[in-house]
Amino acid sequence: MYDTIIRKGLVYDGKGNPGVKADVAIKDGKIVLIKPVIAEKAKEEIDASDRIVIPGFIDPHVHEELTLFSDNAYELFLRQGVTTTVNGNCGHSVTPGGTDYIIDYFFNNGLISERNRGEFKDYFPRWENFSGYVEAARKTGTNLNLLVLLGHGTIRQYVMNGAHDRPPTAEEKKRIDAYLREGLEQGAWGVSFGLDYVPSRYAKTEELVDVAKVAAEYDGVVSAHLRHWIGTKEAVLEMVSVCRRTGVRTQISHLKSSSEEAFEAAREAAAQGLPLRVDTIPKSSGHCNRKDKLLQSIMAISDVLFDKGVEGVKAALHSKEGREIVRRDAHAKFGMDKEKVFIVISPDDPSLEGKSIAQIAGERGDADPTETMLDLAGDDKEYTFWLGGPTRDDFARDHSKVIRDNPYVSVGTDRIMGDPNDPFFWYELQRYGGFPTFMKMYRKAGVPVEEIVRRNTSLVAEHFGIRDRGRLEPGAWADVAVIDLESFDFPEPEAVDCKKPLTMATGVDFVLVNGKVAIEKGELLKPLSGGILLRNEHRN
Repeated sequence: MYDTIIRKGLVYDGKGNPGVKADVAIKDGKIVLIKPVIAEKAKEEIDASDRIVIPGFIDPHVHEELTLFSDNAYELFLRQGVTTTVNGNCGHSVTPGGTDYIIDYFFNNGLISERNRGEFKDYFPRWENFSGYVEAARKTGTNLNLLVLLGHGTIRQYVMNGAHDRPPTAEEKKRIDAYLREGLEQGAWGVSFGLDYVPSRYAKTEELVDVAKVAAEYDGVVSAHLRHWIGTKEAVLEMVSVCRRTGVRTQISHLKSSSEEAFEAAREAAAQGLPLRVDTIPKSSGHCNRKDKLLQSIMAISDVLFDKGVEGVKAALHSKEGREIVRRDAHAKFGMDKEKVFIVISPDDPSLEGKSIAQIAGERGDADPTETMLDLAGDDKEYTFWLGGPTRDDFARDHSKVIRDNPYVSVGTDRIMGDPNDPFFWYELQRYGGFPTFMKMYRKAGVPVEEIVRRNTSLVAEHFGIRDRGRLEPGAWADVAVIDLESFDFPEPEAVDCKKPLTMATGVDFVLVNGKVAIEKGELLKPLSGGILLRNEHRN
């Protein structure tokens, strides 16, 4: 007897073939039969009438490697039909240095809150290397499958004893290589770069090539948050060069849809046979940052303030020289149009809620709205800043034909961890709906459902080399989503409430992870049937 049969659904196999009406039988966590009608019975039967049945989506760009120790249900992914995620992106890693070092690193890079920093040190399991992290994660359990990359930034900072704007010495390079090899031999899937962030941004192209060569030896993947400050197309071409020189599998992370020429450069490279693929955020609002998070993020991106801590940032905001440093180093935040920066939560002064910084500056008679924003960041009151408003200019509302027709592009939600116990610390209002947003946008533009499914399942699985996932076929792991396509949705940017940071997608009826039901008739379960997938165990 089968464990589960999914009946009467429109089955898309993930390989780009049109959907067919069929039953899907599952036993011992794997798909064993797909045919129009399966006469045998199963212990559990799922009616998928009027639904599509697809491989679980694979998200190649998230930051959830620490989340499983505080919330291993991963509801927001399951409600999008996601069953597998790739973690350790943007240069941030779970090794080396041990648990406490990693927690401090994540705090110093603005990824977790001050409260998290203390709490995590109290209750997180202990690990000293990648294998130790995997053991701890497997003991904890997870509803999703997780792949984990090593982080160039974390390794570089640990080896060089700080964030230094110089190349590593010969001895430091040997140690960096040794940590890369250790992690790759213990099952990491590759290495990520965060080339806008300290310290990865100090690495010249030759250093990236050296790191990529090590990853390529293990047939690993290099994932790159680009060096955007040199220009988006130019940053893509830098990674094309790294890919061409090393042969490493290369993933361009969250490529901005405002740059058609960057997508075209990536498409041309892939069409020439280079192992290079792209993920993008379908739509993105500006980030909502509570003041403590805003101060942290200034610290994380400032060459001068990185080692000074949050208190150093606060002090800088109260001097002319310090403000100039903040203006320069945090230009991405303080240099944006103040008509697009809002105060959305202001418990100490509710009259400011819903107002832009430009409007507040006008009411105060301030000639320079940037000074107004610096004043607000430096005072003793509590605010939540919405940096960019409902729609970011760099992630266009609708993708152009150039992007839609690119067969090498998938969704990468770039879901940010924030504070798992305080969603108002740091949040974004569109990424919880990345996959339904992509599906809706591309269907409206005439892209067939089977192609949309392929780009977000087998395309990613094949590029990363994930064995027996991303396809519905006998022998594949039963990572399956049953979706009501007409209600698979997420609110448009203007419709999302800034005071509801946990809005989730709708339309997913069932999700199975390794054959176990994690979403049942729209209700979240917790079978913890996912796990940490290791390159040396689950690689093609």
